[in-house]
Amino acid sequence: MQTDSFLRFHHAGDVTVKPGRRLGPRRIHDYELVYFPKSTRTLYTSAGVTYALDSPFALITRPGETHDYNFDPAIPTRHLFVHFDFVTDGIRQRYPKLLLEGAAPATVADGSLVPQLMKQLLYSFHHRPARWQSMAEMLLLTVMEEMEGSLEPDSGHLDPRAIPPQIANALQYIDTHANETIEVEQLAKMAGWSHEHFTRTFQRHVGHSPKEWMTKRRIGLAAQLLLQRSDSVKQIARAAGFADEYYFHRLFRRMMGMTATEYRRKYGDPRLREMAPPDDWGRFYPLNHIFILRSADKE
Repeated sequence: MQTDSFLRFHHAGDVTVKPGRRLGPRRIHDYELVYFPKSTRTLYTSAGVTYALDSPFALITRPGETHDYNFDPAIPTRHLFVHFDFVTDGIRQRYPKLLLEGAAPATVADGSLVPQLMKQLLYSFHHRPARWQSMAEMLLLTVMEEMEGSLEPDSGHLDPRAIPPQIANALQYIDTHANETIEVEQLAKMAGWSHEHFTRTFQRHVGHSPKEWMTKRRIGLAAQLLLQRSDSVKQIARAAGFADEYYFHRLFRRMMGMTATEYRRKYGDPRLREMAPPDDWGRFYPLNHIFILRSADKE
């Protein structure tokens, strides 16, 4: 172990558990950071309080804290986790809210760094590149910085945890079906609201109208595909759900500040064609695999 380490890593993994499984009640001897990348019906109980993990969440369980998980009864639940300890009290004291017993899970909002940071952590644990320990420490501490910040009051920004579940579900549906034609009326019916009420509520919480947001996500998908595939721009436009190639060109240039061809030329890298789609991380490290880093019992 490096003498200047901040953290001791014990084990980590990216696993998917069967529907209806229960874990606990249990106590652990170290800290556990868990990230749930998708909305589920999983329930997490800590310090006598139960939280519904009905949107992407990250949470930390502290040593000796009694807790349990009741995983989604209907579908498999995927989660990424890391077990660790602090080497010095100074680092631990940076996170007074996050490390308080019974602290609420932190919502992983759109634009969060947590998904990529957690993915990179598991990649580092699997491949063990040079200086992997120090890199992994910085990655995990960055996750904790974001989580601590999400627990601090910020009157200048809307608390993402205040987003109604109807809007959160609509956002998830749009992400999953970004390359398909989606009508606002369809989303409103799914929410159980009128078209007008859904549109007003969506605009208030997301900052864009439903149609603007769907367009934004489509162009974002097209931008990813331009870098990941060698298909023609016309094929990329169709894969992203644009039937009119000329409309796609105009829209892409307006939103991205350059043409699709210029975007690919500027940001393209052959290595990106081997990257997995955002919801499929299996190429980066083995799934349903535990990386043993250090035995907590030997500390």
